[in-house]
Amino acid sequence: MDFSPYDAVLLDLDGTIYHEEHGLPGAAQLVARLWREGRKFACLSNSTLSPNQIAQRLRRMHIQIDTDHIYSAAAAAVDYVLEKHGPMPRVFNLATEGIEEMLQGKAQFVQGPSEQCDAVIAGSMRNVYATVDRQRIALLLLRAGAELVGICPDRVYPSVRGLEFGVGAHCAMLGYAANTTPVFCGKPQDIFFHKLCQKLKVDPRRCVLIGDNLESDIAGAKAVGMKTVLVLTGVTQLRDLDQAPAHLRPDAVAGDLTEL
Repeated sequence: MDFSPYDAVLLDLDGTIYHEEHGLPGAAQLVARLWREGRKFACLSNSTLSPNQIAQRLRRMHIQIDTDHIYSAAAAAVDYVLEKHGPMPRVFNLATEGIEEMLQGKAQFVQGPSEQCDAVIAGSMRNVYATVDRQRIALLLLRAGAELVGICPDRVYPSVRGLEFGVGAHCAMLGYAANTTPVFCGKPQDIFFHKLCQKLKVDPRRCVLIGDNLESDIAGAKAVGMKTVLVLTGVTQLRDLDQAPAHLRPDAVAGDLTEL
């Protein structure tokens, strides 16, 4: 694939670059090519991990990408909270160590239901900070007026056990119980793609996104004017394209990254 018409190449991670702890075909070679050609690029993910945690994970797969080239939904949630409620917002972490890491020294962490709270940042129900007791605290904080910030709107996500409840499902439960509407910061939200392009100093209409998910990758990127390439190594299969509406149809399809 000729990348010269684009100011930046955006690569989805899970299902495109890797699955679980294994790099997918062509991933390391494509990243190496982008480095070699001096292309501006970034890797993006709806992960609840920090860019630093993702970079470490990639290194275990022998794929070298530094944190400046990684943008996760968790990082987008942190950016959103700091911009809206900062400086030193009062935050209840109902997500991961990644949120704790990125907000260290930049936010006041709420611990109890009687404290003042600006935002509850929620991940999936399997995250380390999302214990049953902490979910009850989050509910009380939300009912007292805290904003519910969901890392991403994913209904489900794949794990070694099969499908798990995603962040979107968790936030639907919390939002219903607290009578509030969550704000989501990951794909396919416009805020995610615009913030990433702002960091890269590029126009979204001059970018190409390569991803495996019609709903979060392709639809989200097309909504902000990006060109899109679907790879068939993750969520979406070729049969899914037959009934896909126009706003979900990619500009090109590849079996895996070796074709690019």
